[in-house]
Amino acid sequence: DRQSTEGLYVQAASAVEQDGLGQCSFCGRKFLCVRLEKHMSICQKSQLSSRKVFDSSKARARGTELEQYQQRNCPEPPEKKLPRRNNWRQEHKVLIQTQHQACQMQQVLSKGRKASDLAPLPPIANPDYVGCPYCMRRFAPQVAERHIPKCQTIKSRTPSP
Repeated sequence: DRQSTEGLYVQAASAVEQDGLGQCSFCGRKFLCVRLEKHMSICQKSQLSSRKVFDSSKARARGTELEQYQQRNCPEPPEKKLPRRNNWRQEHKVLIQTQHQACQMQQVLSKGRKASDLAPLPPIANPDYVGCPYCMRRFAPQVAERHIPKCQTIKSRTPSP
């Protein structure tokens, strides 16, 4: 086996010198003319076949009680999520405003005055957030979907204004 391997290396070296390489019409790689026909038959099969994506969780569940449970409770295909809006300008503006207010706070404290002398910070409103009609708080869309049904059933909450 070792001699045949060495023989292939010698053939390869001599073929390169003599330019005895052929190119595969499927993948474009170059092979010795002796090996090209064998490669092309294999390469053609691999190019034409399309394999399904293997789902290991389904394979593990096959033949168990979990398989029956998954078939009963198979959810609808997930909805495509909308791409997040790029609101870096607004975030940058808020960052600069926060840094400016922190600088003002340092100046007030260095003069020996109280921090309560400054005006309170305005609330930062994120336009992507969804408001809860029951508690008036704002949440990210997915969090709001979980929060609003829970907040609706809370009885100990004081009525909203």
